[in-house]
This record gives sequence, C-alpha cells and structure tokens, in this order.
Amino acid sequence: MLMKYTKRLSALVCAVLLTLCTSVAVFAEASYKLNDSADIFTSEQDTTIEEQLYEVSDLTGWDVIIYTNERGIDSYDMEEVCNDFYDISGFGKNDDLRGIMLTVDMGSREMYILTKGDTMYYFNDDRVDEILDDVTYYLSDDEYYEAAQAFIEDVEYYYNSGKPEGGSTDNIKIEENIFIYTLKHYGIIIGIVALAIAAFSVVSVHLRYKNQGKKGIYDLKGNSVVKLSDRQDIFLHKTVTVHTQSSSSSSRGGRSGGGGGRSSSHGGGGRSF
Repeated sequence: MLMKYTKRLSALVCAVLLTLCTSVAVFAEASYKLNDSADIFTSEQDTTIEEQLYEVSDLTGWDVIIYTNERGIDSYDMEEVCNDFYDISGFGKNDDLRGIMLTVDMGSREMYILTKGDTMYYFNDDRVDEILDDVTYYLSDDEYYEAAQAFIEDVEYYYNSGKPEGGSTDNIKIEENIFIYTLKHYGIIIGIVALAIAAFSVVSVHLRYKNQGKKGIYDLKGNSVVKLSDRQDIFLHKTVTVHTQSSSSSSRGGRSGGGGGRSSSHGGGGRSF
C-alpha cells in the first residue's frame, strides 16, 4: 500500500516539474525577443508584448524583436550598433539569420528598424518608411506600448502581403562573399569577355607563328662573320681587396581579426522621434 502511494506521489512530482520546466522555457524564449533596458513598459505590458512577439515569430519564421535602451546612440551609428547587437545576441533563424528588430534609444530619441536575411526582401524602403511612420506617431507622444503594438501589427501585415514586386531596395546592404556576389550578378558578362579575350589571343598567336618552318628562315651561316684573335693579359702586380658588406632587412607586419562568422546581409532604416 505504501509503495502504491509512493509511486503516485513520484508521478505527481515529475508532472509538476515537467510543467514548470516547460513554462520557464516558453517564458525564456518569449523574453528573449523583448529587451526593455530602458524600462518603458509596465510589467503587464512586458508580458503581453512578449507573447505577441513570440506568436508573430512563430507565424513568420523570423525572429521579431523589440530592443529599448538609453545609450544615447547617434543617428549615424544606429545601423552599426543595431547590427552588432543583433549578431552578438544570437538572434536570427535559419542559415541567413532572418529576423526584424525595432530599436528605440530613449537617450538620443532615435529609432531604427533592422532587417536580416530573407526578411529584408519583405521590407523595401517604402515599407520600412511606413512602419517608421506608424511607430513614430506613438513614440513622439510617449505612447510606447501603442508603438510596440503598431510595429508587431505591421510586421504581421507585410508578412501576409508577401514580398513587394516594386519599390526601392536601397536599404539592403550586401555583405556576402564578393566572389559569390560577382558570379551571381555578372557571371554571364565575365564569361563572354573571357571567351573574347581567349579567341583574340589564339588568333594573334596563330598569325605570328604561322610561317615558322616555311618562310622567312634566316640564313645564319651565310650572314655570320667569325673573327678570332689571340690576346694575353700579363699582370706584374695584382692586389685584390675584398670588402664584406652585411645587409639587414626589416619587415613590419600587421594583424587582422575576424568576427564570429554571423554577419549576413541586412537592411532597414531609422529616424528621430
């Protein structure tokens, strides 16, 4: 009888622990998508925003993130700082690290929307500007929760709308390998030019050496003159002085460093609020 109750108690404890672990894992993943360092949201708002970010991330297959701070980042540095924060934090899904992140700097009153991987092709210049308009409308009135809602709703809306057919994509920064990028975009032109150069070289060589062994052979024996003379050099005194000169060379090298290999193409835009 005691053994029976012990087994039931053990099963109950395991079930409770499993439930707690699952809840913590889900909460941790949701919290991962909201970094409110500037503390502009209430606790209730934090919970709601986290849940919504998790839901839209699950829907789109992107990392959808909101990051607030009080660092006072200058507008010229926002793109670089946001890109570094995204990479260092380990954001991004799939091999191209796809995702979209809204950054709000309460110190400088600057905001920036960063897109990474395949996500950036959903958000051309026009769409980025429209999201900035919507978010700025609320941020300028210190309605931070409403600004977050506008951002999340716009991300979901444009995902459902699909990739735009037109519009400028000047916001996209290509960071892929330059060799691969060149082949993708200029491979055909390079191939044609290479074939033309090769054909020209073959024709030139053929024309230059086509008469070898047939015409124009130079009569070396008939046109050569050989004169030999006997000459002696007699030295009465000879002094040889040898100077040994040592030479030294110096070289100066440099060092280079690389990142963690997470860099990828990105796009986006920002403004003051």
